[in-house]
Amino acid sequence: MTKKKEILFCDYFENWIETYKVGAIADVTLKKYYMTAKQLRSICPKLFMSDFDRNEYQKIINEYAKTHEKQTVTDFHHQIKGCIVDAFHDGILAKDPTYRAVIKGREPREKRPKFLQKEELTKLLHSLDLTHGINRDWFILLLAKTGMRFAECLAITPADFDWTTNHLTIDKTWDYKRTTGGFKKTKTESSVRKIAIDWQIVGQFKPLLNGLPPNEPIFVEKLENGQYKRQYNSTYVNYMVTKCKTLGIPQIGLHALRHTHASVLLAEGVSIQTISSRLGHADVGVTQETYAHVLDELKKKDDQKMMSVLMQIA
Repeated sequence: MTKKKEILFCDYFENWIETYKVGAIADVTLKKYYMTAKQLRSICPKLFMSDFDRNEYQKIINEYAKTHEKQTVTDFHHQIKGCIVDAFHDGILAKDPTYRAVIKGREPREKRPKFLQKEELTKLLHSLDLTHGINRDWFILLLAKTGMRFAECLAITPADFDWTTNHLTIDKTWDYKRTTGGFKKTKTESSVRKIAIDWQIVGQFKPLLNGLPPNEPIFVEKLENGQYKRQYNSTYVNYMVTKCKTLGIPQIGLHALRHTHASVLLAEGVSIQTISSRLGHADVGVTQETYAHVLDELKKKDDQKMMSVLMQIA
């Protein structure tokens, strides 16, 4: 029988990926786990599970943080922590070595803004040309109003719209990285969801989709040879940046529309639980971490409201 001393953490982590992640998560996410495994092979190739403690784990984080930004280190930490928590519950580790780990990292480079303010989003939507049939502007509108991911929106078909209940089903993505395209599974199981859509979207999209093949993607052109036209994320991003620049608003990419969607809803008082479900996050904790900046601002406003109420009680 294999002794615990003989189990290398690198081996355990790779076996954990094969057991719990392969077939359960999207390929793009799975590649990130394998990249983490490769990093661990480089940082701690001889670390045994029986020698694994908080000090050893902090050394791993510190070493990785030397060459990566703090957000990247945070993602690295979350992936490893998932494995370690399982090892702890399986009795392989007596204690959780990730407890109170200090996340470090290099200063982030200047990046595009992560989201637009409500007024900026309104300006963007008002500038869209929705008079010449299905185009990129319709795509931007649907992203902004639903908070979908890029690949999820590409995979939307007319059949996904329920005009009776005003809901949209998100249960697949478009494999835009493959030359021939095609439908594939969502990023995670929790990404499969049914979300409410507003009356404006219903009024705009219902006549637009009338008569279209129910199970064909709306935003992916089908060529005469039966193949689908290749889709590039960069094409849409460049289009968005140019449009924002023309409008004089922060130049954001497509994924920032997802962040904008969530931020606007949070600021308007929609519960974090509802938003988490709408975005297809695995749990509320992911949403809280992603939108901590908005939640902090809301907390300040809540503090002001509380003080005002307490002053009136006296």
